[in-house]
Amino acid sequence: MTKNELQSESINEAFSKELINTSLDLTIDYSEVALDSVLSDNITSEIPIVKSIVSLGRLGISIKQLHFTKKVLCFLREFHSRNLTSNFSEFKQKLITDHKFKYKVTEQIILIIDRLRTEQRSVLLAKLFLGHIQEKYDWETFCYFSECLDSMQPVDIDILGYLSTKESDEIENIAIHSFDRYMLLGSIERLKSYGFVGMKGLTWISTADDFKKEAFISSLGVIIYNAIIS
Repeated sequence: MTKNELQSESINEAFSKELINTSLDLTIDYSEVALDSVLSDNITSEIPIVKSIVSLGRLGISIKQLHFTKKVLCFLREFHSRNLTSNFSEFKQKLITDHKFKYKVTEQIILIIDRLRTEQRSVLLAKLFLGHIQEKYDWETFCYFSECLDSMQPVDIDILGYLSTKESDEIENIAIHSFDRYMLLGSIERLKSYGFVGMKGLTWISTADDFKKEAFISSLGVIIYNAIIS
């Protein structure tokens, strides 16, 4: 086994232990910890998963690793701050006894967290993962939602929330807080490409009439929206 493989195994093991019994202080909002003090702050520097991330640095910790550390802490805080059901006990037991399952789960989540651009998306990822544990959707659906998450924008969530209260509505009537109308249109197209929003009356109309198209939230859109606002 190579040095990189040993390091990868170390961080996977540390992360899986944090999923089972966290060493985090859940009263702390880790997103508020300054990036340049993530490791110097005694609150975080002694957390085992943080030590494992630091061990990956050869010539010192990088900005990317500091950001990754914050995202991991935010994910774990959200994950353990929720009211967990009996499904969590079953998940934890499988994580302990099934090594193949453990590494599939931890590696996938670590890779996703590394790719996410913000701590807030890491919090949303934790909510999506909990939805899977609670058997609201299967592993493949969780992975798909995770792929969509990093390119979703706050306006997308606002639009899903608005459409969840309507059977459908013309795009120009969607009432969300001050966004440029073309950002609104772009968001609808993005959500449509994910399968979270559908369109009515898709007969050909001129580009100038795009805002008169009717949008509605799909069943898949309802599922992801309910998961991330839970």
